[in-house]
Amino acid sequence: MESFFLTLINQNLSHPILDQVVLGVTLAGLIFLPTLGLGLWITDKQERVGKAILTACVSSVVFAIAFQFLSLRTGPEDVRMVQGGFSLLAFPSGYTAMAFSVAMIVVLAYRRWHWSLLAVGGAVFIAFSRVYLGLHYPSDVFGGAVLGSAIGAASYAIMGEVPNRWDWLLWPQIALAALVTEMAYLGILPLYVVQWPYADKVFHFLLFGAIVFWLNLWFRGRYVAIGKWSIPLAILLPLAIVAMEEGAQSFSPLRTADITDFAFDLAGMFFFWWLSNKILKARSHQTAYNSGSL
Repeated sequence: MESFFLTLINQNLSHPILDQVVLGVTLAGLIFLPTLGLGLWITDKQERVGKAILTACVSSVVFAIAFQFLSLRTGPEDVRMVQGGFSLLAFPSGYTAMAFSVAMIVVLAYRRWHWSLLAVGGAVFIAFSRVYLGLHYPSDVFGGAVLGSAIGAASYAIMGEVPNRWDWLLWPQIALAALVTEMAYLGILPLYVVQWPYADKVFHFLLFGAIVFWLNLWFRGRYVAIGKWSIPLAILLPLAIVAMEEGAQSFSPLRTADITDFAFDLAGMFFFWWLSNKILKARSHQTAYNSGSL
């Protein structure tokens, strides 16, 4: 499927005029995105949005480079190189991550359909351009879009006046799990890391446990009634996804379903759910104290 879309975008859609348009938009976007953040930063009423955009631009590129050196995936071979340049490491696309991080901030900050459409459309075109220019696989830009969107959401909340703003770190944590999963299916996980004794189990415990930690803070400890049972929503949603993902591994030649991995996922979920409940109780106590109820 990836080869099909790579050939379709990079070769079948090729046209000399489109080559120039893509190159022009790519260069303009690379200059425009950080300049937009800087311009809004020096504007009194838009200072927080500008800081969020600059933070997101830097963070998305830094994290993308970190993943690139973990995956060590090179760019596509035997493709039509429009640029005369080259791509050293490809997964995920850092430019795509930066574009989607800015688009997410614009969507959250302004909440106007025309600005949102323009921002998301521009980010999608930049993602398209990375494949069209022969620098990235479609899976590279997908990973970049997931990473950038998450970092953009977190940057918007942390740099802005959003209640419980640190809870928005949930989205980068979900992006981390999504990228690690994608790397596993692509066969580009750094095996030298998981070769340590029980390293794979520890990563399962921490990765999905951390998602439940932030998710429980996000949902404020909400429960869901299923028959006579009350199940934490923060555990129910990841558990269902993990169960489906473990089942899907049976259809991948690069993955092996393992009940032990599922057990460590579950153990991490319950441990971090308990830990996040401690924080929720502390917050409740502090809120009551500040309001004079205690």
